[in-house]
Amino acid sequence: MGSKNSDQIIIDQSRWVISIRDGLCADKEKEEEKEFVIAVFNVPKELLAVKPAAYIPQSVSIGPYHQWRSELYEMERYKVAAARRFQQRIDGLKFESVVEELKKHEWQIRSYYHKYLDYNEDALSWLMALDASFVLECLQFYVKQADQASKEVASEVKQLGRVLDPSGRSATHNAIMRDLMMLENQVPLFVVMKLLEMQLGSHDKAEERLCNVVCAACEELSPFMFKMPDSSRRRIKERGHVLEVLYYAIVPAAAIDDGNTQGDETEKEALPDVSNVRKALNAVWAAISKLNVGPIRRLTALPQRLFQGRIVQFVVKLPMKLLSTLGNLPILSALKGPLTLIFGAVKEEEKDEEGKGEGEEGGSSVEIPPTRDELKVPSVADLYSAGVKFSPTDGDLTSIHFDTKTATLYLPKVRLDNNSEVILRNLVAFEAAAAPGALIFTRYTDFMNGIIDTNEDVQLLRSSGIVYNHLANDEKVASLWNGMGKCVKLTKVKYLDKTIADINKHYNRRWTVAVMEFVNKYIFGSWQFLTLLAAGILLLLTCLQAFCSVYDCKRWWSDTDFVKD
Repeated sequence: MGSKNSDQIIIDQSRWVISIRDGLCADKEKEEEKEFVIAVFNVPKELLAVKPAAYIPQSVSIGPYHQWRSELYEMERYKVAAARRFQQRIDGLKFESVVEELKKHEWQIRSYYHKYLDYNEDALSWLMALDASFVLECLQFYVKQADQASKEVASEVKQLGRVLDPSGRSATHNAIMRDLMMLENQVPLFVVMKLLEMQLGSHDKAEERLCNVVCAACEELSPFMFKMPDSSRRRIKERGHVLEVLYYAIVPAAAIDDGNTQGDETEKEALPDVSNVRKALNAVWAAISKLNVGPIRRLTALPQRLFQGRIVQFVVKLPMKLLSTLGNLPILSALKGPLTLIFGAVKEEEKDEEGKGEGEEGGSSVEIPPTRDELKVPSVADLYSAGVKFSPTDGDLTSIHFDTKTATLYLPKVRLDNNSEVILRNLVAFEAAAAPGALIFTRYTDFMNGIIDTNEDVQLLRSSGIVYNHLANDEKVASLWNGMGKCVKLTKVKYLDKTIADINKHYNRRWTVAVMEFVNKYIFGSWQFLTLLAAGILLLLTCLQAFCSVYDCKRWWSDTDFVKD
């Protein structure tokens, strides 16, 4: 028999048969429990391949996916210690009672995980009880204003951190929390809720405590600096795990539903519908073209002759000749960027029109995902030089917009530290696996990758109060966002795409004004006669070169008398 694949799941066949039989014979209560939506997914392989350390726990395993990894087994004794401290807080009960309570919800626990769980009833219940008590203890560390019991728990967590890190630094605790925010390292929140109910003896008190500890942890660990909105606090009991709570606090559920439709009405109002007028003009022109009258025939043939003539070829080719020549002059080199933008935009519009026409002919209504080259947005430094201001917001991702009147780009505040990249990547992974609508967070990371290229861009965002950098330097922040762009799936989000379009429109329009200001300041208002004279001669020679590339100048010169002599 050949060797087995290393990725093959080893399944106890007898237990598999029993689980199938129990599933088919399940009573109504079990059937209702199996209807819970999957919340803990596997990280997509295309994301995992880019940076595995961002998705695979390095310190502690939570849940069944990475439980038996040998390098993480050292933390099991600390889980047992957390379970022992939890047992002391449930007066008159043993920890086995928690396990027995969780056995009643075995099917519900299994339904939360996308992957098949090769655990029997006892092993799964003990695993959930141990991990939930450990997670609860770590989350309560962030409760700043709580009752005496929570303060005692926070003190115990600090002691746990000192045991793990003898030097007294918080690096180990940060590493633990970083692992707790990974997609594959989650425990269902309803299991934590069961533990709190047994501790507090009341469902309402347990729900309030769960809301407090989860919100405090999310606000502290989130890369985005905002207070957890009331709408998110009220729906915590509906979420599957802590990472899901954080995701829907950053990207509200309503925004996901509106992501593919928001902005349509604005675009329709801003751009008048000229399709009917265009159809009418085309009909009139077609009728005139059918008239077989000499003057009319010559008139209708005029546009074709004009645009196929050498004069138009000369006019089109001249600017591109200028672009290749102007870069050599110290002063006129500034014109190269604006001219490239202008003629590049014209070229892109022609391509768009051609593609649109082909799509209409083909009759296809399938929306094609954007390519990597489609997200063309100037960097922060370029926008700043074009007069764009940056302003921070205290909201979620829906607060991103560009005010065309004041030329201000509004972005949510971001706090970046050693845990931020892992959290950002796992939020992208969760969205890719679970989001029911537009991938808003993914588009946001792609947008940030587009506007941040160098440490100068990060410095400008820091000075504007948008980026709070707790990393070593601004270059690491730039590398963080640029690395995110290499691993995310592109998607279209209408209101974010409208923001990008407004930015590009303002930037291109601003450059035309900058070109005129440059011409007035450095050409018409300059007394450097020699530079101007040299530029004029260079332009004249460039025009002559472009002219001769269209017309056969050698033939003309050979017909003159002085050439013959």
